[in-house]
Amino acid sequence: MLKILGGHLRSRQLKTPKNDDVTRPWTGRARESVFNQLRGHIQGGNVLDLFAGVGTMGLEAVSRGAEHVVLVEQDRKIYAMLEGNITALNCADTAYAIQCDALSTIPLLRAQAPLDVVFVDPPYVMMKNDASRQRVLNQLNEVESILAEDGFVLLRTPINPEHTDHTVDSLIGPEIHKEGQGMWILFYGKPPRKVES
Repeated sequence: MLKILGGHLRSRQLKTPKNDDVTRPWTGRARESVFNQLRGHIQGGNVLDLFAGVGTMGLEAVSRGAEHVVLVEQDRKIYAMLEGNITALNCADTAYAIQCDALSTIPLLRAQAPLDVVFVDPPYVMMKNDASRQRVLNQLNEVESILAEDGFVLLRTPINPEHTDHTVDSLIGPEIHKEGQGMWILFYGKPPRKVES
């Protein structure tokens, strides 16, 4: 049973598929850890949730006071559940679902810039393949142009980033956080702006 952990929607249930392998929801502990680290960035912020699934992270952000959240999911059945969760939580004025490829240009065009937080949670099979992992990292590279100066991009990966390169040319990081067996959360930020002399 998947529930919102904090904020004004706390304890509200999210509809999820019967087979957890389809969406691989975040554990409550990992979610709480991430949102504790993002304190001060969610309230009143703009959030983009790529590979949103049923809305675990994006709707948690809504509950914790985000002003504008775009949730991107391609799978038709999962997207229907995501829309259902937005309706059930009565947060359609804040949460906007888009059915499309999270690695296309559409999410970046539809997101409310500047973005304070970007969640990127690709299917694990995508991260385990060199070519598709590079596509994900390339999308992070594109996100930099609409990221707030103090914004964060969070990438969830099953691959140990100390053994496999997860660097993104346009972003600093990643700062590595291990969250349980075979799950790493990588934090990226914007490089400091060069001061004209």
